[in-house]
Parts: sequence; C-alpha cells; structure tokens
Amino acid sequence: MLFSDKIKELRIESGKKQKDLAKAIGVDVPTYSRYEHGERRPKREQVLRLARIFRTDPDELVAAWLADEAYSHIAHDKMASRAAVLLRSMLNGSSSEDDKTAKNSEISQSIEPSVHRDMVAKLGPSAMPHYVTGDAATIMQQIEDKSIDCIVTTPPYWRRRSQGTESIKAATLEDFIHELLETMAQAWRVLKPQGSLWLNVGDDATSGFFMGIPWRLLLPMIDKQGWLIANEVVWNRVTTSPKGSQDHLRKVHEYMFHLVKGEDFYYDDDALRRTFALISRNEEKSRTRLPKASKYQSQIPSDVWTIGVQRSGIAHYRVAPDTLYRLPIVATCPHGGILLDPYCGTGTACKIAYEMNMRSIGIDINPDYIKHAKSTTEQKPLSLF
Repeated sequence: MLFSDKIKELRIESGKKQKDLAKAIGVDVPTYSRYEHGERRPKREQVLRLARIFRTDPDELVAAWLADEAYSHIAHDKMASRAAVLLRSMLNGSSSEDDKTAKNSEISQSIEPSVHRDMVAKLGPSAMPHYVTGDAATIMQQIEDKSIDCIVTTPPYWRRRSQGTESIKAATLEDFIHELLETMAQAWRVLKPQGSLWLNVGDDATSGFFMGIPWRLLLPMIDKQGWLIANEVVWNRVTTSPKGSQDHLRKVHEYMFHLVKGEDFYYDDDALRRTFALISRNEEKSRTRLPKASKYQSQIPSDVWTIGVQRSGIAHYRVAPDTLYRLPIVATCPHGGILLDPYCGTGTACKIAYEMNMRSIGIDINPDYIKHAKSTTEQKPLSLF
C-alpha cells in the first residue's frame, strides 16, 4: 500500500476531515489533498504528527513514507528490479531495521548483528538493581525492544568531567551530541510505547556565552527521532559556584525533560501528588512544626523544582538528588515496571527503584561508580519509601 493510500485509509477510519488534518499539520486543504493523491509528499515531522492524530504506530507510518519515497524514484526505471535487490541487500546488512532513528536519521547506530537482546529476560524477579559496566549505547544493544517502562538519566557534562572517567570522550561538541543521540536512539528502541524518558541535561559556556547544549540535543531528538516533550522542568539547584560576573546573571538552573513516544503514555498523577506531599511535609517538618496533611493533598509540582545539589563521598563527583529522580519515577514507572539509567553513576535511580520494589538496569563506564552503587544498594533494606 502506498503512503498516500495509507493516510487516506487512516483518515476515513478515524472519521477525520481533510480540513482538520490540514490545520493540525500546518498546511492548507489543497496541499493535504495532494498528499492523499500522491501528488506531493509531507515532511517527516508532519508524518509523525499524523501518526499521533491517527493513533497509529509512528514507525509503521514513517516506514510507508520512506518506502513511497524510494518507489517514486525507481518505479518507472528499467533498472528498478535490480535496484530493489541492491537496496534490500543494503538494508539487510543492518540489524537496526526496527530502530526508528536508524531509519529516519543520519545517526549511525553501529549495532552488531551478533548481539543477543536478552538482558531484561535475564533479570529475574528480584528487585536488586542489575548494574553493567560499559558504554551506554553499546550495552543498551543487549536490551530487548520495547521492554523498558521508564528511563531516568543524567548524561555526563560536556568538558566538565576531567577525572579520567568520562562516559563520553568526544573531542568536539558535535561528536559529544552525536554520541548522546546514539544513546537516545537506543532509548527509543528499548522504551515501551507508553514509557517515559526523563533527561537531565546541563549546558556549558565558552568565553562567557552558553552553547545551548540542551537544545542542540533535544531538537534532533524531536525532529529526527520522533520524541515528544511532555514536560520541560527547570531544576533550580539553589546553590551555584561563588564565581561572580558583572555582565551575566548567576546560573542556578538545569533542565529535566520529560520525553515520550506518543500521547498514550503512563502517568500516575495520584502517586506523584502523594509523594510530593510527603516530601513537602518532611522538608517542612525539618524547619518547623508538622503542618496539616490537607495543606499538601491537592498540591502537585509545577515545572520548576527547587532541589539542592547532593554531594557524594567521591572526589569531584556529585550524585543526582533523590527528589530529582524520585518524582519522575513514581509518576511514570508503573508498579512492577522496569527502570533504566544508561548513565547511572552511583545508582540513585536504581536505588529508588529498589526501594519501590521495581527491577532496574544501571549502566556506567566507570567500574568504581558501579562498585559504589552495588555496595550502597546491598546495605539498604527494602522499603516502600
């Protein structure tokens, strides 16, 4: 079935009108009509929007769009059959056919055909975190497709981890972003359709001017990999470096992005409210008398989170604050779900999952961090909070 026929069929099944779809993807009605007649081709991002509107698998619709593109170029050429054989051979040489990013972008996944994807199947029923030492994108190749419920992670900062333990050793900013995108493409592959990715990304400055690293990473994730931003959280870190400046504001924030694959993602609002109320009461109690519970029952975090930076016992290393990870986990990882942190450090996310009786996978290239994560988790008794 041609792409044009596919979107016409989906429109009819959904009961939508051409004018509604045209408005939704930002074109006029005649232009949309040409899409259904095969006279014009929409842009990739418009195809993704249509998939969301039709509530259909975006991978399948983009695949039809790509196939239609190839067909339009070779269909009437006398060498079309031979070209199709060569194309099939080229595609079969990669084992990343199901990887949306590998099909929709120029980012190479470098997935070896011999890799066995069985890590989740080997986890067993225990909630004890499964830690793996190695490169994030490489190790994630061992995880089955659509098997992870929630990913919470903080990738290494660009040019700030200079202790010989960097998870990403890229020499240039372009290579740094490219390596992160490879990991995020793997994240798309392993995440369930209803899953969530929470991504804490810091920025860097050159000659006093910020480089926009969060946006350099996020825009390709949206445009080429298909991610949707459900929430854009500003993390107010409270404390910063005492270094002053006469021409710049004092930087006290980072971003925590909540990214999903489609509109039908898992989100437990009640659990989020209860956890936020408990955290708020505990913080308030530490400063003054315990307030009435009703004061917090209706509260829900806004998209600005004031959470102090948490230090560790490791030189030159700070751990992700518990609250920064706990709120996303209780909100978007279902009971009995599986959590992944591809840059786990000393294992904050996995330890929270362990407390909540969830299985988890933590990956980090530094064996000392993995050793520290294992020791602290094993010493901690199982609890609900």
